Amino acid sequence: MKDFENSLDTMLEKAFLTISNGVDDAKSYFHTPTVCTFEGQEISARTVVLRDFNEQERVLRFHTDQRSPKVSQIKENNRATVHAYDQEEKIQIRLKGSIEVHHQDSVTEKVWENTREMSKECYSVKDSPSKKIDNPVEFDIDKYQIDREMGYKNFVVNLFTFQSLEILYLKRAGHRRAIFAWNNNDMKKNWLIP
Repeated sequence: MKDFENSLDTMLEKAFLTISNGVDDAKSYFHTPTVCTFEGQEISARTVVLRDFNEQERVLRFHTDQRSPKVSQIKENNRATVHAYDQEEKIQIRLKGSIEVHHQDSVTEKVWENTREMSKECYSVKDSPSKKIDNPVEFDIDKYQIDREMGYKNFVVNLFTFQSLEILYLKRAGHRRAIFAWNNNDMKKNWLIP
C-alpha cells in the first residue's frame, strides 16, 4: 500500500493488512508478535505465533499449553498488550485489550481439528512448560512415544480482543503515528506526535 501514511483511514487499513499478512507469512515480523501480560505485579512478555486475525471483531488468535504458568496468569488478569515491529517496513503496531482463554470447548475442538500434526506434538510433551529439569534431552520429542491426540487435553486457544491500536511508521521525511480506540462499535481516531 503506497502513500498510506497521510490519512488516518489508510493508516488503519495498513495496520490491519500488516496484521493479516502475519497469519500466513512466516517471514512476517507480525507472524510472531510479543504478548505482554501480568505475572502478579510484574509484566511478563513472550513471543507467540499468530494463528488467525478477525478484522471485524478485532480478535487475534494464538495457542498455548494449559499447563503453562501464563494460563493462570491470564485467568487472574486478562489485560494484555500485543506488540510487533517490522524493521523492513519500519512499522510498529501496539494493541491493547484482553485475552479470553478457551480450553476443551467448541472453540478448541474446531481449532484442534485443523492443527498440524507437528504442532500437536508440542502439547503432548510429558510435563508442563516452565518446569525446572535436570536434563533437557529427556524431553526431546524423539526420545519417547508421543500420542499426538493426547495433547488436546493441554491445548488452549487464546483470543485477544483489542480496544486500542497504535501504529507508528518511521519515515525519513517525518514519522507518522496514529491511535484508534473502540468503545463497542464506536471508533475514535487521532494522530499522535511520533
